[in-house]
Amino acid sequence: MEKEKIFDLLENSDRLPKLSKDVSEILEMLKNPVGFDIDELIEKIYKVDNLNELMLKNLNSGYFQTNKKFETIKESIVYFGMQAVQNFIIFFITLQLFSHDSSTNKSNRTFTMSHYWNHVLGTSVASCMLSAKIKYGDKYKLFSYGLIHDIGIAVLDTCLPELIDEVTEKLKNGMHQIVAERLVLGGLTHADIGGWVCRKWNIRDDITNIVEHHHTPFLAKLNPVEMKLLYLADAISTEYYEKLLGVNLNHGISTKIMDSLGITQSDMNSAIEALPGEIQKLRNYLTV
Repeated sequence: MEKEKIFDLLENSDRLPKLSKDVSEILEMLKNPVGFDIDELIEKIYKVDNLNELMLKNLNSGYFQTNKKFETIKESIVYFGMQAVQNFIIFFITLQLFSHDSSTNKSNRTFTMSHYWNHVLGTSVASCMLSAKIKYGDKYKLFSYGLIHDIGIAVLDTCLPELIDEVTEKLKNGMHQIVAERLVLGGLTHADIGGWVCRKWNIRDDITNIVEHHHTPFLAKLNPVEMKLLYLADAISTEYYEKLLGVNLNHGISTKIMDSLGITQSDMNSAIEALPGEIQKLRNYLTV
């Protein structure tokens, strides 16, 4: 199928979530990280069903290991930082937009969102591990980038489930995910789909950059170190995801990127070994 056809199917899909006025206004405000009224943002968050409650419940979870309980979103902004909380807002909005209990998720499907959700969590966790190792980066911001990075998969699962099933079948037969996606999607990947929906919804440039280039970090235009950390974290978590599928493809990971960050193979192996336990710990806390 040609890529123009893919975008046309997505654009005209009745399954693609439509943004409400309140959500659109929130995303518009978040395009400028410092140039808006925080109280106005919080007022709009209250208007989106359960968004305020969902965020506070998760930001107060034991996984984030804070010593205080947040009563308001404003308090969490002071603690975690404006950009990290903005990313969490966008993540929880996308969770509400893409229901994993939809009719597309039938038992006879090849792709299983619950398995892939473990990969998403794994990318967030691994990015924090690597950040701590090199003592660089805001772990909360990196964690939130990891949660958002594969929005393209959520779009495909919702709108074109038969195509993501075809990709997964090829993956189970030993084909690299990106190669399989390009074959099925007319040269596109989930990163391209994610970048498309980010621009369609007017999501902030740094997030669009993460979504679009987490497999191609040298093409990224913003936040090069964070981009490289997400690339490595995604690779670590992909290995975990493939084990859930019963395959082991032994992907090559760029040693140039590892060397540029001062990350060794031993560091990567330690993260790979610790990841399943950390994902389970996170699943015990995170409410989605």
